[in-house]
Amino acid sequence: MNGEIIFLRLTDVGRKIDLKRASNIFLGTLDKQIAKSKDTPSYLDFPKSLNSVISQDINSDSNYITNITLQVKLYEEGVISIIARLNFKETPLEKLHTIKKTLLSTPDGTFTVNDFLKFQFAKFFSQIKGCIEEEGYILGVSKHEKYVLYCITDDIDDPRAFIGQNKSYFATLLMGENPNINLHQDQIDSTLSNSFSYLKNDYLIFDFDRTLIIDPNRDYYDILLITEIANYQLLELRTLDYLLDKRLAIAEEDIRHIYLKRRSFGRRLNKKVGNLQRLSYDFIFVLENIENVSKLIGDYYLVQIYTNLSKLFELGHWSESIRHRLESIEDIYKIAQTNFNERFLLYVEVLLSFIFIMEFILLIIDQFK
Repeated sequence: MNGEIIFLRLTDVGRKIDLKRASNIFLGTLDKQIAKSKDTPSYLDFPKSLNSVISQDINSDSNYITNITLQVKLYEEGVISIIARLNFKETPLEKLHTIKKTLLSTPDGTFTVNDFLKFQFAKFFSQIKGCIEEEGYILGVSKHEKYVLYCITDDIDDPRAFIGQNKSYFATLLMGENPNINLHQDQIDSTLSNSFSYLKNDYLIFDFDRTLIIDPNRDYYDILLITEIANYQLLELRTLDYLLDKRLAIAEEDIRHIYLKRRSFGRRLNKKVGNLQRLSYDFIFVLENIENVSKLIGDYYLVQIYTNLSKLFELGHWSESIRHRLESIEDIYKIAQTNFNERFLLYVEVLLSFIFIMEFILLIIDQFK
């Protein structure tokens, strides 16, 4: 087999990256368009990013790997994407799964592919750290998504038949399982069912963490970008979900303070409600940007690919869950504020009643003087 294995790693680093400032540090090109091929919509337009292809002296302990390229993208919405492309040559089919464990020798040390991507992320993050707005976005941790594309570029007359002849191996490859595992036929069929073709000699199979591409023309740049964008959306949605989890925990603690009747909490509650409203608007804008990032509609081939990935990643479910959580947090604080205001009004009424009674008593006493 000949082709390449593409490793994607996307990490959320903050609310926003100032690409203009970053371009003074990170040598790259601003890019918002893609090279369109196959049945690609003419209106396709993706998030603005700063892209750079990095050249490094990298050697491998595998005789099958011919060369390695590294691409780094800084997305304006606070995401760093690192893509490693390992070209392989004359590799036995049954050895494809071993390439991900290949050791890479670099001037910075020896790494597996995954560790190499982690190291590169840390290096580029340290360079552009000052260009990140709201670093960590009160995350405390950095969320990331990983994805692998196995691309075979041999000219296979009947890719479907080829997959059928080696279905057990390809199923374990896409699942990330040991190829010696004895998978049930139902599991094999389910894993290989997510397939697409545009030409007679190309073939795609998608799974949650991996994709298999057979294309002798190497015409899969758009597929790679769509896959990256879908992972980008999943990452941002997972990040928002995590932020809302933390916000719910804060809301729970705030409610405890209210029912402990802490006198000073009223002012803090009003402040928190105001901050929450600003945060809610911020979340809504971020969510809208995520949901509308590709705006893919119609019966285009690339739209079919994106729709399939959206279903695999359950992007619609993530969006719906986030909106529901956001509404729940808003309701919690609104109810808390209403209860606090009602309690405050009750205190005011009692105080006014006391004053009225005292005035009445004093009036009576004055009459008997």
